[in-house]
Amino acid sequence: MKAIDPFDLPHQEARSLLERGAPLFMPVNPVEYHGPHLSLHNDALISRGIASDLHARLFPEQPLLYARDLEVGVEPCPGPGTRASPFLAVASAVREATRAAVELGARKIVFVTFHGAPLHAHALDEGVSRAEELGARAVAPLTPVLERMVELDDPSPLAPACAFIEDAALRAEALAGLQLDFHAGFFETSLALHYAPESVSDIRHALPPCPRPEADPALIAASRAARLVGKTVLARELAFAALGQGWNNLRPFPGYTGRPSLASKEAGAVFVDVLMSVMEPVVRAALFEGRRQPTPLMSWLRSVTLDGRIQTSKVALADVLAVAGV
Repeated sequence: MKAIDPFDLPHQEARSLLERGAPLFMPVNPVEYHGPHLSLHNDALISRGIASDLHARLFPEQPLLYARDLEVGVEPCPGPGTRASPFLAVASAVREATRAAVELGARKIVFVTFHGAPLHAHALDEGVSRAEELGARAVAPLTPVLERMVELDDPSPLAPACAFIEDAALRAEALAGLQLDFHAGFFETSLALHYAPESVSDIRHALPPCPRPEADPALIAASRAARLVGKTVLARELAFAALGQGWNNLRPFPGYTGRPSLASKEAGAVFVDVLMSVMEPVVRAALFEGRRQPTPLMSWLRSVTLDGRIQTSKVALADVLAVAGV
């Protein structure tokens, strides 16, 4: 189904579509470096595909209403062409866009993004809260996907996506490394090949694997401390943050994780099915049943970064543990 941007329509037509209950998909993605093989708009391209699939599954009788991307994102990957926006600016933009959409008649809003920075998820949650304040329903379905990534102790359910890798050793390596494959690697490049193959360069075939990052030792120590006092969720989040910080510390910095060279559109199709299995129930519960989506992970980040005024890499661990009650 062809997407319609309601903000391109005459005002009366846009209002009529929204007031009849058609959901509005609102993309919020940064212009962000995704290595030398993917586009700066990669998150936006994947978001459009995700929205189309969610719409086909949940709202097949409704028109696909898809707004223009806000093109803002908190803590994007550094690299040539990246545009970074402060948390408060993104949260403000999302809240204002939400107000305007509800004022126009939107009653159901889906915030779509494929940018996984935790503070970005919190900015989108501001839009969810604003919609609820105004009597509408909203959801940001990447939130439960990020939770699954943090909890990915056993990657075996994702083995079908790796089955298209012919070499057995590489296949096993790709599966074992999926928790670390969070930016422009095998996972995201496969999704891009599925949704927007024209945006993916053949240079991916020549890219070496990203070196395995060394987990940040201070964050690992904090994770162990949290686990000792029974803060299991916090312990997982800190361990995941330790790996992310280790990746950011790589020099030279590759701008991608994992092995983009192993990506394929077939793997991308498998990953899409996994994404839909996680996202669809959350969207259904929020928009049809009025159930609030889960709070974004790392709930302590807003406090310890003073709403993004302090870079996450500069946050004192003592402050994190204090906020979390450790």
